[in-house]
Amino acid sequence: MDQQEYARYLLGLLGESAEEGEKIDEDRFYGYFQCYMPSGKGVERTFEPLANGGEYLNRIRPIYEMLDPRDFEGDTVPGYFNGETEELSEEKLKELGENLLGRLIALFSEHTQEEPDEAAEYLKSISNITVLPKEKIEAYRDDQEESVYEELSDLISDCTDYDEPISILREAYYSIACDYWVSYYLQWPQYEELKDSDPLAPYFELYRCGYSVSFNEQALYIGRL
Repeated sequence: MDQQEYARYLLGLLGESAEEGEKIDEDRFYGYFQCYMPSGKGVERTFEPLANGGEYLNRIRPIYEMLDPRDFEGDTVPGYFNGETEELSEEKLKELGENLLGRLIALFSEHTQEEPDEAAEYLKSISNITVLPKEKIEAYRDDQEESVYEELSDLISDCTDYDEPISILREAYYSIACDYWVSYYLQWPQYEELKDSDPLAPYFELYRCGYSVSFNEQALYIGRL
């Protein structure tokens, strides 16, 4: 099954179709995973045609577990996967932050050719992990250290086969939280050169529990979304 055949298969799951000869664009699937809110029932069919579909399914299931079904009982429903939050101790938050730093340093050190590696060197320079009061993290976003985000984006781009069937869902994955790192984590099985690592697992755990991170100067800040 090539990418366009897969795209038509996905449209069929939604009860939609495309004109004969029409090229289906990935933008067509923005908001796709929201169609299975809140339980996620039926989303498994998305991955059935894929050889490693089980890996993608295991990654996507937790985003439905985040949701509170009561939020879907009224006239309006959530458009993104921001569900019930779980309060984590400061110790646990710092542990996840340290894990994230270590995994990213290992990823960049192994897969980046430049010497010295700017992002890895920056991450090694971080001297503290600070847990912020609720909703205070936004103040640190304007001056974020961009090298980490740019280098990860470049690495993902280099490892993505844009002709693979799963790539048609890139916009669908992004629209889950409008967060590229959440999107990367959920698509990780397709990055063949990176599959032995899973650097964004701590980041996804923080997101799942209602937290966000910001790299700013020599600190990693963690706070409520």
